[in-house]
Amino acid sequence: MNPHELFFEPTLKQITTWSRGVILIKDGRDVSFLLGEAGRADGKYVQAYENYVDLPDRVNVPVTSFARIASEPIESKFLYENYAHDVVVVLEESLVRSPILNMIVGGATLVVNTKRDPEEIAKFLPKHPHLKQIVCVDASKEGRSAFTLSGQEGATDATGIGGGYAGPLAGAVAKATGIVTLAGLKKVAKNPGACEYGFNTCVIADAQQIFKKGIGKEWKGDNPPQTVWEVPFAGTVKAPVDRNFGMVTNTWRIERPVLQEELCTQCQICMLNCPDACIKLTASAVEVDYDFCKGCGLCTATCPTNAFSDVPELDFVS
Repeated sequence: MNPHELFFEPTLKQITTWSRGVILIKDGRDVSFLLGEAGRADGKYVQAYENYVDLPDRVNVPVTSFARIASEPIESKFLYENYAHDVVVVLEESLVRSPILNMIVGGATLVVNTKRDPEEIAKFLPKHPHLKQIVCVDASKEGRSAFTLSGQEGATDATGIGGGYAGPLAGAVAKATGIVTLAGLKKVAKNPGACEYGFNTCVIADAQQIFKKGIGKEWKGDNPPQTVWEVPFAGTVKAPVDRNFGMVTNTWRIERPVLQEELCTQCQICMLNCPDACIKLTASAVEVDYDFCKGCGLCTATCPTNAFSDVPELDFVS
């Protein structure tokens, strides 16, 4: 029996927020905490917390946080992750390439911080039969990311909640789902106007109608998360001689380094500076291994001929 069946509660709604380590973790945490506090203001039973499985986080690595809201007392209060996602919130658009729809339940809603429209976002999604709505809102238009370590790992947050991207995204959740009210959000948010902005400007689309147009990727069922290769007990671990698909890290990438071959002199400076050995020499230029490139930008920054340029990840559908 899976955890969803074992801990099913009829009034419980589970919200999972995807953000990026260090640079967006405060905003991701704020979405969950803001929705939780708004639910409490609405008179509901709530929980909100970070996913400590993700910690300690790294810059740009995908991380999650959770909110759980119910009209009856929450019985499964000691679970440390959400196992049945009614709402998925994405703080940075390129995260839609990650397995964000794993474990969604029927009627689920996806909310994305993006300037793009729902059909463009759907190009990167599996045609999941449980996804009901795709909601897009430009949270960055209303405010800046709340870059701070205040409140990290359970510490007291001295900065307040909902002062960055969280307000518009929480407002969009309220509009699309009704899990919390706009009035409840405005009672607890540091920036109530941002919540109202998200509520009023979000674009809500029927996901299944978009998928019927042929937009989206083939859904092959929920995939278990990838794990590292098994290592021997004690002793020396041999250096890898092959590409380790147990440790694919391309979901860390927000921008992709793209090479103009005619500008490449094969000086190999990019190869020397790449921290993950993702660049190799070919007959005419150099080649980037995008399965393992994290998008750190060092190749672009160090190239003496400006042969590399950093391009938003979602400009590439494949």
